[in-house]
Amino acid sequence: MQTMGVLIRKWEKDTNEKYKNVSKDNFKKQIHTLHKKLKKVDCIYTEFSIEKDKHSNIYHTHLIIHHNDNQEDIHNRLSQFVGGNEWKKKSIGLEIYNECNGRYGLINTQPIQNIDLYRGYINKYGELKTLI
Repeated sequence: MQTMGVLIRKWEKDTNEKYKNVSKDNFKKQIHTLHKKLKKVDCIYTEFSIEKDKHSNIYHTHLIIHHNDNQEDIHNRLSQFVGGNEWKKKSIGLEIYNECNGRYGLINTQPIQNIDLYRGYINKYGELKTLI
C-alpha cells in the first residue's frame, strides 16, 4: 500500500459572484464527500486535518491518502474536486510537488517517505481524523 500527501486550499463563489474562502465546517463536509468519491476509485482510507493559516483566517487541509498504486485515478478525482484539469510539477526547496490549480481551489500532492514525520507535521494544530 502506498501513501500520498495532499494539501488542499478551497474557495467558493458567494451570491455576488465573488470568491470567498470556505468555512471549517463546510470544508469538513467537502472532505467527507471527497473521501466517498475516492473510495469508489479504490482508496483504502484517508487521514486529514483542517487548519487555519498562520496570518489569516483562511483554512486549508492536509490529507494522507492510502491507496493501491492508482495515482492517476486519484489525481483525476482530485482535479475534479477543485475544477482543474492540468497537473504541473513544482519544486520548493528540495521537495517536488504535483500541483493542480482549478476554478475552486488548489491542490499539491507528494509521495510520503516517512509517514510518522508527516503525521506529526499535519497534527501540529488540529486533531488528525481518519475516514475508512
